[in-house]
Amino acid sequence: MRIFTAISGLLMAGAAFAQSSNQSSSCSPKSADVQTVQFAYALQYLSERFWSSQPLNQSFLQDAKNASKANYGPNFQGIQRQNRLGVRAVQQTGKSVSGFSAPRCNFTFPSSKDADAFVKTALQIESSVTGALIGLAGYTQAPEVSFLLARLAAEHGAHVAYIGAQQTPVIFPSNSSSLPPAWTPDHVLKNGTQIGQLGSYLKNCVSAPAAPCNQKFNIGPLVGSFNSTSSGSSASSSASPSSTPSSSGSSSSASSTASSTSRKRKYF
Repeated sequence: MRIFTAISGLLMAGAAFAQSSNQSSSCSPKSADVQTVQFAYALQYLSERFWSSQPLNQSFLQDAKNASKANYGPNFQGIQRQNRLGVRAVQQTGKSVSGFSAPRCNFTFPSSKDADAFVKTALQIESSVTGALIGLAGYTQAPEVSFLLARLAAEHGAHVAYIGAQQTPVIFPSNSSSLPPAWTPDHVLKNGTQIGQLGSYLKNCVSAPAAPCNQKFNIGPLVGSFNSTSSGSSASSSASPSSTPSSSGSSSSASSTASSTSRKRKYF
């Protein structure tokens, strides 16, 4: 009788261990997250390389608009530091994703004729990276990766708010009908000069991840949603950006609303 009791106890313990292992495994980053984490690395590394491309000393920054009030020198050095930490964060997360390797990206940035030109480029890159990270969150398979993207997006969003506040008196319009802009990876890889288009930097080093569940991910002014597709291929390339400075193509009604809103709302 004791033998049966012992066997029963061992079976129950084994079942509990198996359940615990399965739950742990289901929450761990999957191989399907590889492209998403690699895309995040490319975005974060792009931003870090930009901030390292120019000496952030007072002699260069002192002639920028609102330079004395903005205290650009120490703040930009702090942004540079945060970007380096962001690269490290993606690398650490990548270690837990089977098959991850950091993309080999080489970036060339437009030369800044003066501090104002550098600040404007910084605002455009930070705004684009913020919206790209928000959109990329819709392509994750594991909480760890979602947490990473949320934290990085918050970091860059703070940079945008700080820099934008020095450039325009109103960065949070009272008539806005959209949350902060977000873009799908396919949109981010487009060539162009609009905010949200980083293809001229990223095209040769990273590709867009496939949308989860074999469905197209649509980003509207307030929420993101999945639509089933008729084919077996990923439809992420047809997903529309939530908002861009200008809209030239046809899209869903939600995306059209967001694009219209973005004309009034340049950054937030």
